[in-house]
Amino acid sequence: MNKNIRLLLFAKWISNFGTQLHSLAFPIIVYNQTHSSTILSLAFIAETLPWLFIGPIIPHTLSKKMSDKSILVLCDLMRFLIVIGILNFIKIPYIVLCLIFFLGCFNSIYGSFRTSIIKSNTDDLTLTKTIGISLGVDDLINMLAPAFGALLISIGILPTIFLMADSVSYLLSAFLILKIQSNEDKHLSESESNLNFYHQATEGFHTIWNNIELKWLVILEGIRSLVEGISIPLLILYVTQILLKSETTFAWSRAISSIFSILASLMYIKFEAKLAKGKFVNIGTAFLTISLLSMAFFNEIYVFYLASAFLGIGMGIRQLVSENLLIKLTDNCKLPQVTSAFNAFISSLYLLGYGISIFQREGISVVYFFAISGFLLLLGYFYKAPSTLKHALLLQRELEN
Repeated sequence: MNKNIRLLLFAKWISNFGTQLHSLAFPIIVYNQTHSSTILSLAFIAETLPWLFIGPIIPHTLSKKMSDKSILVLCDLMRFLIVIGILNFIKIPYIVLCLIFFLGCFNSIYGSFRTSIIKSNTDDLTLTKTIGISLGVDDLINMLAPAFGALLISIGILPTIFLMADSVSYLLSAFLILKIQSNEDKHLSESESNLNFYHQATEGFHTIWNNIELKWLVILEGIRSLVEGISIPLLILYVTQILLKSETTFAWSRAISSIFSILASLMYIKFEAKLAKGKFVNIGTAFLTISLLSMAFFNEIYVFYLASAFLGIGMGIRQLVSENLLIKLTDNCKLPQVTSAFNAFISSLYLLGYGISIFQREGISVVYFFAISGFLLLLGYFYKAPSTLKHALLLQRELEN
């Protein structure tokens, strides 16, 4: 693993630790301030909207004017300032929603270029290992951060402290990325350079539409995103309203999910060459389905913790397969555009899910939403992996070599 990749991954992990603390604290802060599932769902919507509208458009403009490295640093610095703003206006929900929207803008841009810079500094033989290590440590952080946060909350530490840690993590991330030695090839063909704005903004969508393997991946991940959009904002309400437990229980369930997500990532790395990607997707889907249906039909604390473990396994497998396939099936010169289009489509399904979760305020029990989500996941079993998937992966490897 070369120095650039190490710096990029350390920057990613540091900012991810801050983000996980933010993700743990923010729903608790909002719920304690408003006691409203609507505001909580609106916050998720505000953060997700930019992935749909900003992500597919802005990267094309920025990539002509700035290096990928400079873009990542800019995003980190802007995210630092935005989180500071959230801290100062935390008691004014609608200002916080606006700031969350801008945070989502820079998150979406950052996500598009981070994938590209990883691939440009990694050969195909080590790509799977690099992604596995990246997501494996992500899962470790996802475990440690909620556990650490739960411990601090249990001894009376205010959740706003976690937002401060998040802001500092972005500064540290920017510092590490500044040390990366640029190794980018942004030479575009004449035809690519002459593309008008509309074609540039939609190029990623056209690439996905014309690639049967990418289309399969996008549809399956779209279903998963819809389900997560419905269920994730309601987890804290499930803990407090159905199980009648405290926010600490919610934090520990996040830690359990992350532990088993790490185990799933390790198993994927070990058996990645032995099992077809479609089978991995089905295994991940099965764990997610069992998790949501268990919470829907068995409202016991021990079942909730077991369901959290299954949720971690399912999400760990699906996320790792998704990122691995997206990178391997896409040419490096088109990766930012395809990643932006992929994120935009996924975000549209998250938004639909968040919108559905808002109806919980009408008095419908949370468990019905989990049941609907579990059955929706079953749709993925009827959409099989294309028979050309293995051949496409081999062909892409040959082209890059």
